[in-house]
Amino acid sequence: MTRHTCALLILSSMLSVSPAVADTRWHAIESIPDQAALTVDVGGKARIYYRIAAAKEFTVEVKGPGRLKIVSRAESPPGTAAVVPYRVSIREGTRTVKEQATESSLTDQAALHGGSAVCKSRTFTWAIPAGAHRIRFTQTGAPGVLVRLLVSNASAASQPMVSISPIETFRTVTVSEGEKMIPYYSVLPGKPVRWRIVGPTRLELESRLDFDPTMRGSQVYRLAVLEEGKKPREFSFQTTKATTASYADLKDRVASKLDRAVVELGAGTHEISVVLRAPASGSVEVHARISEPSAGEEE
Repeated sequence: MTRHTCALLILSSMLSVSPAVADTRWHAIESIPDQAALTVDVGGKARIYYRIAAAKEFTVEVKGPGRLKIVSRAESPPGTAAVVPYRVSIREGTRTVKEQATESSLTDQAALHGGSAVCKSRTFTWAIPAGAHRIRFTQTGAPGVLVRLLVSNASAASQPMVSISPIETFRTVTVSEGEKMIPYYSVLPGKPVRWRIVGPTRLELESRLDFDPTMRGSQVYRLAVLEEGKKPREFSFQTTKATTASYADLKDRVASKLDRAVVELGAGTHEISVVLRAPASGSVEVHARISEPSAGEEE
């Protein structure tokens, strides 16, 4: 078994961000009924924030499908700890749909208008389902947390994505399709492929079943995405042989048509394993992409 120790976010030399998706737009929510807008000066630029006070909440309506980006900054009155731990939660009805537990320290690059100190920013995102949603923001752990809210109604398919390399795989297989040469990673019974991914992010898994000479017509296969402490996420596909794709270095197998699975990952580091549930013998090739990471957590 070969082990890949390359860095987490190395872009595949065979696949890059598509120019067609580079125009994703984020729009700040700059007016919320019954909620005072506050100005934070960030690197000489004015940004609109809203305060979540301790034991308080505020409500905002967003429409999907799309994404909501939450940029938070803890307030740190004089005499408090150098590092402020806090948690921001988003609730819809009685259900928590997203939250982030984090910590931050004071920054000299941003200040609440009037000179009050604030902490470095922390960011997380929520994939907004279709329709209108009334969501409530709460926080615990800090005297107050300032949040800047940005929405994007671009479809999930239009989000910039980058390829990632696994930290462990049985083998690498090159798929030739048109003029593209794309690296895939083999999943066999008892031989998963593993990635280490930092969220929040959207994980897309593209997969192809390996057809051997005995396989005819339509075939079914199942993959599972495993993460310690969480319920496995399973995906079942029915597929046939591809007519436009082939393996450049796997001459005794024929690639299937492309299948795709999507997993939303929350904040933090995730150890993800993709395993083959069925068939009991055989193999599947998998290629992974994540949402293009932003450069750091500060604005």
